[in-house]
Amino acid sequence: MSTLFSRAAARTSNTSFSFYLPPTSKYLHAAAPLADALTIAGPKGPAAIRKLRDEGFASAVLFDGVGYGGRDLPPAAVWVEEQRRAGADRELLPGVFLPWDKEDFTTASTLISSEAMVARDLGASMVIAVDARWVGKRTEELTDMLRGTGAPVAMILAAGGDPLAVRGAVRGLRWLATRVPNLSVLRCDHGAIGAVTFGAVHAAIGLTTGNRHFATSGMRPHKLADPTARLFLRNLLDWFRAGDVAGWAAAGADITCPLPGCDGHSLARFLDRDNDAVLHNLHALADFADWIIGAEPEERAATFMTECRDAAQRYGLAGFKGPEEPKPQLTGWALL
Repeated sequence: MSTLFSRAAARTSNTSFSFYLPPTSKYLHAAAPLADALTIAGPKGPAAIRKLRDEGFASAVLFDGVGYGGRDLPPAAVWVEEQRRAGADRELLPGVFLPWDKEDFTTASTLISSEAMVARDLGASMVIAVDARWVGKRTEELTDMLRGTGAPVAMILAAGGDPLAVRGAVRGLRWLATRVPNLSVLRCDHGAIGAVTFGAVHAAIGLTTGNRHFATSGMRPHKLADPTARLFLRNLLDWFRAGDVAGWAAAGADITCPLPGCDGHSLARFLDRDNDAVLHNLHALADFADWIIGAEPEERAATFMTECRDAAQRYGLAGFKGPEEPKPQLTGWALL
């Protein structure tokens, strides 16, 4: 491995965030300078980044092979070596999925113990995709299983919709972040910044619905009829369809964005698919993440909670003409 990408200087082992993208994304170069790293999804990630490295691409990178989702990956040792050759900031195992079982913890404990053994042997981070009910309903049991592994943990939350809308999941994620050493939350939405706020080392944020959480075939993800772009609204700390945003604007709401690329223009313009909503989302998410992560460590939690509570209070204001109530995740953070 080139000495340019030394494992001793793992950026993502300290308070940081990345954008979670497939290796074919046309936004890799746009996203890289806005985040501490990129997390590249799928088995082809290392090969794609090696090509970019040859062209001078120097961003810190993690590789989620999505083995927990049934993707065909080489054995763990080979997969780890592929990541090293591509200059990974640190290496991740292929990953396993932890299905929900409200009564029997034996399978979960065995899976985690086996992953931890391989991770320690290879000097890699274990990757555990967990049904979000483990986080919301069996928080202490999951914490006990993860904290004693002796290996860094990269966790992916699984649900048919927003995993952090599952009852108790926000509080459970905070609990895990404060008690599980070297925890990362990958393939998540902006809620992963909440985990970093309370002690996790890294958050990887997806730009599309499928890259903001994992869903098994049995989870039946909810699909909305509105095909317009999804927009992350910095002031409301949530995602909304451009069709809804345009409706608020038509009713008289001031839906503008001051960030680079938008420069004070109305977000209703993203109703037109020729306008690139992804660039807006990159800047809006980076602005939120930078504001929280850039706060002094002793002030970070208070800064995050203030942002969430201020955002929740903006819903339903007289004259706002926007959404009436915050969604469950934001409510969960605001009420912590």
